[in-house]
Amino acid sequence: MNKLLYSIGKKVCLLVLLSPVLLGVSSCHSFEDQSFSLANVQHFGFDSVPGITRYVFYVDNFARLIYNNDSLPYQTRIDSLVPSIVFFSSNGNVFINDTMLWKPGDVLDFSRPLSLTNTSDDGKHQKKYRIRVNAHQINPDSMVMNVLSSRFPTIAARNKTISYNGLFKAFFAPDTGSIISYTSTDQGLTWSADAPVSGLNDTVFIQSLTEFKGQYYLLGKQGRLYYSADLNQWSGSADSTKVVSLFAKLEGRKFLSEDALVGIVADNSGDLRFARFEGESEGWECGTAVPENFPLCEYALTKYKTVTDVPYISLLGGKNASGALNGDSWSTMDGLYWIKVNTKPLHIEPRQGASLFHYDDKMFYYGGLDSRGLCDNTLYVSGNNGVTWSAADTLLQFYSIDGGLAYQDIFVEEGKYIWIFGGESGSNISNKVWKGNIHRKLFPGK
Repeated sequence: MNKLLYSIGKKVCLLVLLSPVLLGVSSCHSFEDQSFSLANVQHFGFDSVPGITRYVFYVDNFARLIYNNDSLPYQTRIDSLVPSIVFFSSNGNVFINDTMLWKPGDVLDFSRPLSLTNTSDDGKHQKKYRIRVNAHQINPDSMVMNVLSSRFPTIAARNKTISYNGLFKAFFAPDTGSIISYTSTDQGLTWSADAPVSGLNDTVFIQSLTEFKGQYYLLGKQGRLYYSADLNQWSGSADSTKVVSLFAKLEGRKFLSEDALVGIVADNSGDLRFARFEGESEGWECGTAVPENFPLCEYALTKYKTVTDVPYISLLGGKNASGALNGDSWSTMDGLYWIKVNTKPLHIEPRQGASLFHYDDKMFYYGGLDSRGLCDNTLYVSGNNGVTWSAADTLLQFYSIDGGLAYQDIFVEEGKYIWIFGGESGSNISNKVWKGNIHRKLFPGK
């Protein structure tokens, strides 16, 4: 037993004596894993260069890289910059691309990646980095619009395309009555015809198609509402009110109002009134009389919320009761009362069959036919909810859409992508699906 204890004691003593050496080996190994040496770069940036001093450059000692995650602004000159470099230590032998000796204050060309090699003050350590200065190669505020598919159905120029259970469904209203629909299961690339619908024999205004309280609603040209839970089986509303225009669903204000369909109805005297519909049991609630110059059809419509989170609907363009083109912008927050938003005539020629949509915190107006029946391919923008309008910056124009479009349907996906479905250009019905975005909308974190 004594021999056993003596043997164990010797081993313990030996382990204790060796532990500093083992710890030293382990510590040195960890030291190398962290890639730390006296030759390391402690700081890199452009501290004295106006406009880019705030951009952070990361020093990755493991990968031996120096780079900026947040790219410098578009068209920033990076071919003649003076970097600010701080080392943990240096003997002055700092080389760029292995050949050019660098000293503080030197101007360098960062339009291509460079290598930086430093030797520590004691001459025992050397570290080589690759420097990459990232700058936007395209203007982040520019729009790109590309043809995604040339297989969109050409049943008619007018269409209503919606996202339904993760798929795109396009609806058309032939003059013979009812509706025809197509479905795309591959994000607009190809389209297949759906089975014929039932219960809908009336001719309808296809732009009136809207979702409301778990049902889809359509307005027939005889003034009757139709509804469906699955877009296949349709039924006529029991409400006998003659509906002249069905605009869209207006979201309710929290604790103040319910969701409602918003439109125009004819009252018992035949006069046109703004109205809202909260359901079959409530019927239509009438509001103020419709002004003579208010558009009843062929208008462009969009829905959004104010900065105080109040839902509203806006209209622009279209035809009034006498058939004249509307050149004003209108808006409502309750569906019972509409106001003409612009206090002065708009610098947009009145038109029909255009599109109105919100994107990048602005309102955009595109396409349509003027009084001569010509397409307008100018994209207009309003930054004040339709009060004033101007042609959008050249960087945003849909110039790739030759000749412009009318009666197309525009769908904005998650605030990032603009989808344009069908429409007509001249006498040709478009078979194209366009998809576009402002470049910065796809940047990480946007």
